[in-house]
Parts: sequence; C-alpha cells; structure tokens
Amino acid sequence: MRVRPRLARLVAAQPERIAEGVWLIRGGLTRAMNVYLLEDGDGVVLFDAGEEDMAPAIAVAAARMGGIKRIVLGHGDFDHRGVAPALSAAPVHCHPDAVEEAEGSGGRSYMDFHRLAPWIRPLYSFLPDLWDGGPVKVSGTVSEGDRVAGFEVIELAGHAPGLIGLWRASDGVALVSDCFYMTSPLGRRVSPRPPHEAFNMDTERARESIRKLARLEPQSCWPGHRGPLAGDDLRAELERAASAPTT
Repeated sequence: MRVRPRLARLVAAQPERIAEGVWLIRGGLTRAMNVYLLEDGDGVVLFDAGEEDMAPAIAVAAARMGGIKRIVLGHGDFDHRGVAPALSAAPVHCHPDAVEEAEGSGGRSYMDFHRLAPWIRPLYSFLPDLWDGGPVKVSGTVSEGDRVAGFEVIELAGHAPGLIGLWRASDGVALVSDCFYMTSPLGRRVSPRPPHEAFNMDTERARESIRKLARLEPQSCWPGHRGPLAGDDLRAELERAASAPTT
C-alpha cells in the first residue's frame, strides 16, 4: 500500500524498541492500541493488527525493517485484526479456534455490549466498525508450543476463542494480546484486570489464563492495550489481576 509518512505519524506513534528484536507501535486516539513488530531475519512478523487507521504507520515502519513476512493475530476481535485487510500481501495466521472470528464477525458473535454502563453503550454502536478493517482470510494456524520469531506460542483463551500470547523464556518477555486489560472501555488507564465482561467469551477462563501467565514468572508483560506490566513482584501482581473486578 502507498502511504504518506506524515499521515502515518498522525494515526500512531513512532515505533519504540521494547526488547531485543521487538518493536511496539501505539495507535488509536488515546494511543491505547498496541501492535508489535518482531524482527525475523530479513523482515518482521506483525503480532496483532490493531485498528484499521493504524495501517499507514505500520506499513511505513515495516517497510523500513524489510517488510512484513506474516501477520500473527493474538485473536480475531475487530480491534486486533483491523489493519490486516489493508496489508493483504502478508499471510495471516492465528490459533485454529480464532479462525472463525478472524474470518467472520470479529468477536461480535460472543460480545454483549448490554453489559456496559448505559452511558457507554452508544459509543459501541459505531466504534467496532470504526476500528475494524473487516474479515481476513487466514492462510495458516499456530498452536501452543509453535515458534514465532524466537518466541513460543502460549494459549491464553477466555477473553476470546483461540487467544494466544508469545513467550520468550530467555529474557522473560511476554506479548499477551488481551489476556488482561490495562484500559477501560473508554480507553482510560486502569490497573491490570480481566477484560470487561461485555467483551468476553468466558470470564472465568480468562482469569485462569492470567494465572497461567503468572506461573511463567515473566519479567515484563506487554498487553494489547496500554502497558507494560513489569516489576519485581510481577507474578503477585498478575495473581491479583486474575481476581480483580472486570469493571
């Protein structure tokens, strides 16, 4: 796709290096949407695909790093597949259980916006369509134990079917998509907690996935929105997050 660098800077921040071979692009109006570029030989793997208007920034950054070799979706929700259709030259992979949503409703089949506060619901009558680039064609799948650009795939389902994270034991870096939230439905920063029930397939299973992540004893966790979560007591903080209210 042809993009203007000046436009790219308006819709997303410049890439920031967050770990060896890992770059983060923050996008969205409040810069609460995260997309990760993983160095992989002569190009990059895109982990999660953010919201649709981040496409110019991602395309510019990826081109400077050799181009996108493949897109790996953390799950198939509308705000995590957003730019994938615009980057159609790159093959899209996800967990087998995420294929239906990635190629279909983008998570709308199990979300229940009526669980949101009444004054927030009107926003979600149009925000999903604003963020969503539409269905994508999945060309391959990844499952727990597979390798992606030096990371190991871990299954963290609950919030969404087939939600995965990427784990690198050598330095304790975990890229965890929506395993937990650090943002409210309005995009404000909040303490770590399970995703809001309005957006979940199975909230109790989502809590158990946070506990599974805690047992890995990561050094830093980089979620799909805001973050990171890091520190000496990270395991304890994740265990607290697993039991926190979702609101």
